[in-house]
Amino acid sequence: MKFEQIFDKLISFQTISEISNKQIIEFIYDFLKNQNLNPKKIEGHEGRFNLYCKIGPDRPGGIILSGHTDVVPVEGQKWSTNPFKLSSANNKFYGRGTCDMKGFIATVLHMVPKIKNIKLIKPIHLVFSYDEEVGCVGIQRLIPFLKKIKPKPKFCIVGEPTEMKLVNKHKGKKSYEVIFRGVECHSSLLNDGVNAIDYSNEFISFTKDFQNKLKKNYLDKEFFPPFPTLNIGKINGGIAINIVPKECSIEFEIRDTPNLSNKIIKKSIENTLKVIENKMKIKNKKSYIKLINKNSFPPLSTSSDKEIISVCLKSLKSNSTGTVSFGTEAGVFDNLDFQTVVCGPGSIKQAHRPNEFIEKKQILKCEKFLKNILNNINQ
Repeated sequence: MKFEQIFDKLISFQTISEISNKQIIEFIYDFLKNQNLNPKKIEGHEGRFNLYCKIGPDRPGGIILSGHTDVVPVEGQKWSTNPFKLSSANNKFYGRGTCDMKGFIATVLHMVPKIKNIKLIKPIHLVFSYDEEVGCVGIQRLIPFLKKIKPKPKFCIVGEPTEMKLVNKHKGKKSYEVIFRGVECHSSLLNDGVNAIDYSNEFISFTKDFQNKLKKNYLDKEFFPPFPTLNIGKINGGIAINIVPKECSIEFEIRDTPNLSNKIIKKSIENTLKVIENKMKIKNKKSYIKLINKNSFPPLSTSSDKEIISVCLKSLKSNSTGTVSFGTEAGVFDNLDFQTVVCGPGSIKQAHRPNEFIEKKQILKCEKFLKNILNNINQ
């Protein structure tokens, strides 16, 4: 198949996060099967699949090429073209997922027949996941499988849009929900109840102080903003103004830099909530607070002296690495002891927007980069 045929097919699948991606995985599976390869579909959540395929010999030291198949919704956005039909104009490809990140997947698939004709010394491992956009969900379900790959790959490239610049560090994310459960009563009998909103406000005050501490103690000038960030995104509580509210929930996230340990985050939050909960229980023992870790993925920090850095810089004909503040699946691969970087076609500025596009020259740069990678790791 020609590149544009592959790309058009990938764009046509409406693989919105948390909806089944079975069709696109079936397409990729059949495409690889037709190349006499042995791809594997691994179901994570019901109807949602990761895919793995090895090309080349059973030898250690290979490289993973990884991308996610899901895209963000188009509802509420004004598109000039059908977002799920690839279109081309002004040396750009338009459609949902062209930039983030089906352009990378299409480039890899288009290269598969050429890769097969190379006498590989080290294997290429393809990993395509689901639900990256909602917290790297799919790839985390694949961790047990990835741990069992033998011989173990050495490197990993996650093809998120970086304008083909090499990224070796990014922030992670920890998202939580806190539920404050008090005791309701008539608002005229205030002392008979436990106002969940009042106590949630104490936690909000803590988050402001905690953000200031993060800014002061975990400065990292490689990022923008140059520190971990904490954002409260949703608050829900109360029924009516004449009822003392028995429940209030707060949803928030922390975008953590590599120099901030998860233990510090967890300990700070849990200790604060314990103090607030004790105050609530003094008023009524039935009161409680529940902390839910809704989703998390780790930051990425690959040292500049790692071999993957020199291999990629040589392949890009570049001499510099960079950082991004958005998260990717790269931190998951890094935690599994694969030397991992992020490098892919397109600009993150075009991701998630109406009339999403990728410049054709970015696709060509990606193909050239991957060809150079193959040559460099097979020397």
